[in-house]
Amino acid sequence: MSNAPLTQANQSPSEASALPAAVSPEQRSIKARLMLLRDTNFLTYWISGNISWLGDLFALIAMPLLIINMTNSDASALGLVMFVSGIPRAVLMLLGGVLIDRFSAFRMVMMARIVMGLTQAALAIVALMGIAEMWMVYVVATVGGTVGAFLFPAQMTLMPSVLEKDDLPAGNALNTTMQQTLQSFAPMIVGFLIAFLSGYDIYAPEGQTMDAEQEMVAYGYAFAINAITFFVSAVMLSYVRVKPLEQTDDHAQPMISSIVAGFRAVWIDGPLRAFIIYIALSQLFMMGNIMVGQPMLADIRSETYGIPSAALMGMMGAASGAGAVIASLFAGFIARPSAAFYGPMMMLIAAFRGATMLLLGVLTDLTSVLILFGCFGLFMGYTSVFFMTWMQTRVDISLLGRMMSVMMFAMMGVAPISAAFWGWGIDAGGLESLYYISGICMVVVAVGGLLSPSIKLMGYSSEYAQQAKKERLAAKKAS
Repeated sequence: MSNAPLTQANQSPSEASALPAAVSPEQRSIKARLMLLRDTNFLTYWISGNISWLGDLFALIAMPLLIINMTNSDASALGLVMFVSGIPRAVLMLLGGVLIDRFSAFRMVMMARIVMGLTQAALAIVALMGIAEMWMVYVVATVGGTVGAFLFPAQMTLMPSVLEKDDLPAGNALNTTMQQTLQSFAPMIVGFLIAFLSGYDIYAPEGQTMDAEQEMVAYGYAFAINAITFFVSAVMLSYVRVKPLEQTDDHAQPMISSIVAGFRAVWIDGPLRAFIIYIALSQLFMMGNIMVGQPMLADIRSETYGIPSAALMGMMGAASGAGAVIASLFAGFIARPSAAFYGPMMMLIAAFRGATMLLLGVLTDLTSVLILFGCFGLFMGYTSVFFMTWMQTRVDISLLGRMMSVMMFAMMGVAPISAAFWGWGIDAGGLESLYYISGICMVVVAVGGLLSPSIKLMGYSSEYAQQAKKERLAAKKAS
């Protein structure tokens, strides 16, 4: 729970002159925050996570392009693979939260990274041997989705076990900034590396001269690198010291009771409940774009731009990463919103994201597309620093794994539907129409959030939000 008392004991919310925020501005200097990197334990944790993220960037480009290569650019097939991957992730996400709270996020991340490393190694071997088939891709997608149900919420829950609560904003800023820095240049390097390994000749008069067999081998190298980074990051994480897991009476409860307790913690906190509902609705329109729309955009416009699809995906990822780096630095170390503006700011940025998506269906030249992806990164990078700290400090640490799993369930639960819809929609109506529809819907969701009283209270503690709601209901009855 948020620990700052909302008002003086004898004050009502409306009488409080200054309301402490759940996400209060940091008063320390940039230099003081960077001092976290002198903490060897945090530095090891930080490097471990970013090594894993670097490997993920290889797979994020290689996996969808492998499927496109094997299915002759069938968007529906790409959407189906992402659907298959998302189903076990959504179904098991809530169980993952319970296990994290009972057995520690640290153990969960360790085991998950090892399993993911083995899975990526297997995929690398079949790709390098040129014997990869679609059923193998479906198996890898299913295993990856299953492990992801435990890995994703565990990674989001782990930092509070490494840092003190006051250090979380700076820790999240450092983590997000480094991840986005990697994304600002690594995807372009990865994309062009895959293209060159696939036989692309930048000096050829015809432009690109790709070889299908070489392309498969190039994807194999990308998966092998991802596997290695999983193993290296797991070894480094083993040297990180974490706070001992607090034993509570809740650990003796049946699994279903623990899951219900996680939902209850979310439901009684109005701003948290409203924001998770917003996440589910927004991801319904956004996740399909990330999983299916962007790879298909690279594949469809590759010939138009005269750039291999892998390189084009890398350029889009780099543009997004560059925007996110700028925004993360600004958000984490320079400007933080006031408590009153926190929720509305999140919704305004969501509306800008929707408008950006809408413009992707209108503007088709390469420069405009890269600028729009840079804007995506700018908006995501700015909110991600605040969002992570807000979630990590919103509930007691004994419930954090379950709360994160509820949030990830809202996000990942709609991902399979979104991916399948985008895959079918691209084949049926074209890529541009999907950008129009999703962009407009995203703006509508953001406007709805702006009108929500609970969203307006996101910057304040959960106790204040509950008191404000009671006062609002009492005022309605009185009138």
